[in-house]
Amino acid sequence: MGPSYLEIIVIALIIAATAVTGYDRFVAHKIYVFDLKGYLRTQNALLLAGEITDKQWQTRLNAIEDFLDDEAVNPRHVILMGDIVLRNGKTVSLKEQR
Repeated sequence: MGPSYLEIIVIALIIAATAVTGYDRFVAHKIYVFDLKGYLRTQNALLLAGEITDKQWQTRLNAIEDFLDDEAVNPRHVILMGDIVLRNGKTVSLKEQR
């Protein structure tokens, strides 16, 4: 005698859940959002207020590239500017150094 309908439904649900989880983890692209304009605006305001020096300004600009490289280690991770994404993007931010 073969499996009952209930067993077939449970097996199908397990296979479907495994397939969706595997796709999300290993195939699907993840979209991250970085507010570049806001970050640059903040750094420019700090520079104009005299809270940071020109050297610190340059260091922080270079830190953006390093930060974005670290965030996009996985080739499936896509980082977009905050102005482009309307919703449902995970926001990443660069920790401020004072």
